[in-house]
Amino acid sequence: MKERGILLPIFSLPSKYGIGDFGYEAYEFIDILSENGIDFWEILPINACNRLPYSPLSYYALQEDYISIDKLGEMRLIKEAELRKNTQRAIYDDFKQKYYEEAFGNFVANDEYNRFVQRKEIKQYAEFMSKNSGKAEEYYLFLQYILHKQWSELKEYANSRNVKIIGDMPMYPVFNSVETTFNSECFEMENGSYKFEAGTPPDYYNSEGQKWNCPVYNVENLAKQNYKYLVERFKYYLELFDKVRVDYFRGYDSFYKIPYGKTGKEGFYSDGVSYAFFDELFKDGSVNRENLIIEDLGDIRQETVLLREHYGFTRQKILQFAIDFDNKRDLDNESENVLMFPGNHDCATIVGWYKNLDEDKKIKLKEFLNANGCDTNCISDGIIQYCMKCKARIVIVTVQDILGLDDDSRINLPGVDSKNNWSWKLLNFDELKRKISVFK
Repeated sequence: MKERGILLPIFSLPSKYGIGDFGYEAYEFIDILSENGIDFWEILPINACNRLPYSPLSYYALQEDYISIDKLGEMRLIKEAELRKNTQRAIYDDFKQKYYEEAFGNFVANDEYNRFVQRKEIKQYAEFMSKNSGKAEEYYLFLQYILHKQWSELKEYANSRNVKIIGDMPMYPVFNSVETTFNSECFEMENGSYKFEAGTPPDYYNSEGQKWNCPVYNVENLAKQNYKYLVERFKYYLELFDKVRVDYFRGYDSFYKIPYGKTGKEGFYSDGVSYAFFDELFKDGSVNRENLIIEDLGDIRQETVLLREHYGFTRQKILQFAIDFDNKRDLDNESENVLMFPGNHDCATIVGWYKNLDEDKKIKLKEFLNANGCDTNCISDGIIQYCMKCKARIVIVTVQDILGLDDDSRINLPGVDSKNNWSWKLLNFDELKRKISVFK
C-alpha cells in the first residue's frame, strides 16, 4: 500500500518567535497530517549547525533555534515572552537567547537531566561550544537537555497520531566542529591540518563543482575501529527518527575529495567504506535496513547501484529529473521500493520548474499528464496526482508544491550562497488545510 508524506523543515513552521520550533505549531501540523491520513513528516536535519543544516557542528546535539519558548513557559522556567511579527522568512538571530538564559537560571537539575548529560557526545558539544563562546558548559548541557526533551515529546505525539518522522543524516560535518575536534582520527588530517575538502565535480547545479567546507573521512582509520564512529551515529539517528534519509549515499561507495585549497574541478573520487561498513552496521541485527532511505541522486556509478541493491535499500526518485517527455506512460517501471518526490528541498518548486521548461516540453508534459488521467490545469496538482499513481511505495511532497507556490518559496538553491536558502516559512496553516486534499 502506498504511503504518503509531506516535507516541511522545522524552521519553516509558523512561529511567533521568528523561526519554527518544537512548539505548538509543530503539534498542530502533526494533527493536520494525522487527520488527512498522511503517514510521514520529513523534517530535514535538526542537528546543531550554523544555519546550514547539512553542515553539522555535531551529529548528536540538536539545533538551539528549535527550542520552544512556549514550552519553556509551560515548565515555568520563563515569564511571558515578547512576540515577533510572523514573516515568510525564518529569522536567524539571538532573539531567543535571553529566554534561554532566564530558563537556565531558573532550572533545577533532576534525575532525568543528570542521566542525559552523561552522554559523551553531549559533553563534548558543551565543551566545544563553551570554548568558542565563553559561556559555561552547563548552559549548553541545559539547552541540549531541553531540546532532546522537547523533541522526544514531539516525536512521541506524532507516533501516537500515527505519523512517522523521517529525519535526514548529513554526510559530513564542517571543518571546525565537535566531530573533527574529538574524532580527528576519523578524518583526513595531518598534524591538525586538513588534507582534503569534500564536494562534488561540476554538475547540474554548479558548472564549477561544489566545495562543502567539510573534511572527508579517513577510510583506513574507520576500518581499523570496525567503523564504530559511523555505526554509533546511525544507531543514534534511528533513535531520534522513525526513518532516516541517508544523504549522499554515493559517498559511502566512493566520495569526491578536493585537495585542500584547490578548486572543485581539481578533485577526484576515492573508495568509501562500502560493504564492510554496512555489514558491520547490520551485524548484530539491531538496525532495520527498511528504516534507511538512501539519497542516490546525481552522478551515480554502477558500483553504487550494486551497493544499494545488495542491501535492498529504499532509493529516491525525483520526478523533475526522471521524466521522459517523449514517453506518455509508464514512467516509473522500476522496483516499487522507491521514494518518489515531485521535487525535494534542493529542487525548484513544481511551478518554478514548469515555468522554466521550453514550450515544447510544456506541451509534452501536459500530454503526459493527460494520458495518465491527471490534472493539466494546475501543473503542481497534476504532478502530485501522477506520483500517487506511479509504482513508488512512498511519495513525499513539499508543502510548497501542495500550495502551488513558485520558486520564491523554494527551500534551497545548492551551491549558491543566498539568504533565501533555508529560510522559507509558513505564515499559518489555513491554505494548507484547504489544499491538502490534492494529496489523497
